[in-house]
Amino acid sequence: KHFRGRVPCEAGMGNSVCSANDNATFVQDTSATPELAIGCCAAATGSGNMLVDDQKLGGKRNLEEEELNTLRSSAFNQVRIHVDDGSDGSPSSRSSTTESESSSSSDSEGSGDEAHRAKGSASASPKKGVVGAGSVEASPAELKKVAAARRQLQQAVLFCIFMVVVVILSAFFDGWLLPLEGKEAVNAPSFESFLRYGTIPVIAAIIGYGTNVVALWMMFYPLEFFGYFPNAKIGCGLDLPLFGWQGVIPMKARQMAEISVEMMTEKLIKVDEVFARLSPARISVEVSDILPGIVSEVVQEAGQKHCPKLWEYLPLSVRAQIEEKVVEGAGPMMSAFVRDLQKNITEVFDLKHCVVERMVGDKALLNEMFLTCGTKEFEFIRISGFYLGFLFGILQMIVWMFVKQWWILPVCGVFVGYGTNVVALKVIFIPVNPVRLCCFRVQGLFLTRQHEVSAVYAKMVASRIIPASVLMDSLLTGPRSEKAYALVDKHIAKSMEDQGCYYKPIFLLSAGAETWSDFRKGICEEFRAHLPTLLGRITNYAQERMDLETTIRTRMQGLCARDFERLLHAVFEQDEIKLILVGAILGFIVGFVQALVQTPEQLGLPPLR
Repeated sequence: KHFRGRVPCEAGMGNSVCSANDNATFVQDTSATPELAIGCCAAATGSGNMLVDDQKLGGKRNLEEEELNTLRSSAFNQVRIHVDDGSDGSPSSRSSTTESESSSSSDSEGSGDEAHRAKGSASASPKKGVVGAGSVEASPAELKKVAAARRQLQQAVLFCIFMVVVVILSAFFDGWLLPLEGKEAVNAPSFESFLRYGTIPVIAAIIGYGTNVVALWMMFYPLEFFGYFPNAKIGCGLDLPLFGWQGVIPMKARQMAEISVEMMTEKLIKVDEVFARLSPARISVEVSDILPGIVSEVVQEAGQKHCPKLWEYLPLSVRAQIEEKVVEGAGPMMSAFVRDLQKNITEVFDLKHCVVERMVGDKALLNEMFLTCGTKEFEFIRISGFYLGFLFGILQMIVWMFVKQWWILPVCGVFVGYGTNVVALKVIFIPVNPVRLCCFRVQGLFLTRQHEVSAVYAKMVASRIIPASVLMDSLLTGPRSEKAYALVDKHIAKSMEDQGCYYKPIFLLSAGAETWSDFRKGICEEFRAHLPTLLGRITNYAQERMDLETTIRTRMQGLCARDFERLLHAVFEQDEIKLILVGAILGFIVGFVQALVQTPEQLGLPPLR
């Protein structure tokens, strides 16, 4: 029932503990099922052997010196020895180590011990829970990506085959349409027929792809206005510049940032909750190494600037006592200030202003947020433009067979440019909630990625848009910063009054109450200048403790589909029409060029040769 082995080892594995100089003994209980024992042999000097005692097999197995020398050739070769219980002849496998099977048999009773070595198979198919040598188990996310890439490749190949078939068939259209002219049909391909008809869906696919690519680029770039007369714009609610261009999102940065932060504060972040996670005592510890030096400097500057004569005549020992008492009260004062700040955070800190100014001040960051969160959707818009363009082009080709008027091509170009953008945008966000169509579950592409997008968005917001360093800076520079400084002044004044019994009489007796008031005011003013340094010291702790990334990710993932769609779609929904119109205009231009090539005589131009 038990397996015992002695192996000269320098590393341990499983329940064995081995060393380079000692023989380690390890026991594996096989009473319930046949088990495997795992040892770890190292290249060590000297000789050794492994003795196997198996009551069921009733003998001793000796793995001799030659086998051990083979095992010592590697620093850490793992050996798997299967112990058979004789019931079904199959070894049990638990570990996920490199498989090196060794099977041996013993002679019948009375004939003595005889060692038999069996060359184990180099590799065996791993069972459930066992990973073979060198194998790496792929994560579900990686398997999902591989499956998605395979589907995309299959779709692309099938669509290419479809395109080839349509183009080949177009070479026969001239011959097939001869009966419309009272002539006999001809089943022979012609290059002229291909040029006249086959190029139409191909060009439509290029229009669909190109207009989508250009329209997306124009949504984000350029960051600043490029052109002339920036205030000259098209009215009717479009707000499009006439003599230049600026990316729609950078152009509407402030409005989009305001919408975004409004949704963020309503659904994801509560300022008081986030700041309440900070520990006043821990913050006092975080600044304890620099606080005494800062307080000493503050006392010196306040004395020299606000009561210079008195400070000059004070003995150095008295100055040192004043500094010592102020430093002594600085730690508790800092903790009290943080507690008061947490209680009044909504009055002294404006999160909306912080986020809006951050995005408006760095338009590239605003672009990056949209591009990062919607990277797959934007890629879908580009690719779908090609697919939809080709399909719309087939309809255009059919119309062109029977109505060869020059205006058909630019009109169809408008339809292709407009339609591809509309369909792509609608498919991304509609339907909001899953809908069953036969055996399929249909939902907006963006909404199916709620968990993935939530993680990306949360990381972006927590690390790039409002990290702890930005929050602390906005606390001291925002529109409500004066209220934050007033809290600091209040606690400094209280601390000085609490400690004033030691040094306040000096000021009152020497220069009167007015000098004491000036000194206290000077302490507050000088401390303000050093407050950014103190808050900068706690940013790492605050970033970790606030844990905005986890908070935002968890709450975004828990939103219902409608709220999640509103969180990002509402930001640029009103400007989607600009993206669609840009596609339609570009489609018209390309269609008109196509008409110049196909029917120049209808436009009063000489035919192309």
